Amino acid sequence: MEPLLRIGLVCPHDLGCYRGMLRGACQYAQTKPDWVLTPAPPDRRAIAQLRQLDCRGLIVHVQDRQLADMLRNCREPLVNIATVVPDLPFRRVTMDLAESGRVAARHLLDCGFRQFGFLGHAWHEYSVLREAGFCEVIRAAGHSVTCHHERSGMNYPPRGRLWRLGSRVQKWLASLPKPIGIFVPSDEWSMELSEACREMRLRVPDQLAILGTDNDDLLCNMARPTLSSVAFPAERVGYEAAKLLDRLLHNEEDAPHEVLLPPGGVAARQSTDVLAIDDADVAAAVRFIRQRADTPLRVDDVVEHVAVARRSLDRKFQQSLQRGVGEEIRRAHVDRARMLLTGTEMSVAAVAERSGFSDLRQLSTVFHQWTGMTPTAYRRHVRGETGLRSDGSL
Repeated sequence: MEPLLRIGLVCPHDLGCYRGMLRGACQYAQTKPDWVLTPAPPDRRAIAQLRQLDCRGLIVHVQDRQLADMLRNCREPLVNIATVVPDLPFRRVTMDLAESGRVAARHLLDCGFRQFGFLGHAWHEYSVLREAGFCEVIRAAGHSVTCHHERSGMNYPPRGRLWRLGSRVQKWLASLPKPIGIFVPSDEWSMELSEACREMRLRVPDQLAILGTDNDDLLCNMARPTLSSVAFPAERVGYEAAKLLDRLLHNEEDAPHEVLLPPGGVAARQSTDVLAIDDADVAAAVRFIRQRADTPLRVDDVVEHVAVARRSLDRKFQQSLQRGVGEEIRRAHVDRARMLLTGTEMSVAAVAERSGFSDLRQLSTVFHQWTGMTPTAYRRHVRGETGLRSDGSL
């Protein structure tokens, strides 16, 4: 019988993404009967106790410099799953933060916004990289982003309490042009921003749409209105962190230094349920298309619904969205398919039926045109699974 290996899971438990990462690590550990998992809070005392227990490897949420300094000379293999402190020497598994910002930007652009804001930290890595990806896409679309960076008075993590946005943020909100779409780098931030808007009598989402990150189900549904959020692949992060740690325990020299997993798309809720489109006919058409994204839809169906001549409606679409009605229909069907591929275990054939495509072949053709991947390859890619060739196919 092989000797038991104690593995320390050093991570908070107070948010859904943390618990998801722990679940993912546990799923991988089911394949390792010699592993004994020991959870611990991310502080110096807990790590010292783990060492006394002859811990052989660590998965750690390295959330501050003090903890990082303690771990720099760690003898045990270590994988970091945090995105707070930049430029640390530890191997790491996390979500592609810049890509999550790009996903957020595309969602708010698709809502029709032409004015954008970002509220975050100036130095926390999870905020800096998300801001960079967000601004990249918004500026490429020909728009600007008004950014506000909070000062360092907020503790990280919140430890079960919410901090209060100060007068600087309220002044910033009051100065913004309306309507505007605002991206914030976590669901705690978006919940606080929602409360600040309530106090200032700002209407969400009509005047100010809010999009957070991590898709913490409790926080997002506790807020009023409920909060849209970019999904964080928490369980996959935990699984891949444990897998990487296993490679380190076996002294594999080619183990990667960093593994970046793609975000899971936007979980859309009430805080971005708005179409900031000036043209009433285009707004009505887009809303109709998105409501019918689960059924086959033709341009003539949209024309009949809004009672506008086809050529006129196409011209209005080009002026407002820089794309035609047919392209908007395909975009809605593909987005629906992405959501089902990411968030369900439906067969690809069932996804085709539930996302408005005539059959599996049409889904595969259109989906590959839009994403460069087959539906099956996309599902594996989003879940961080291996087995893809360089062209994205299986």
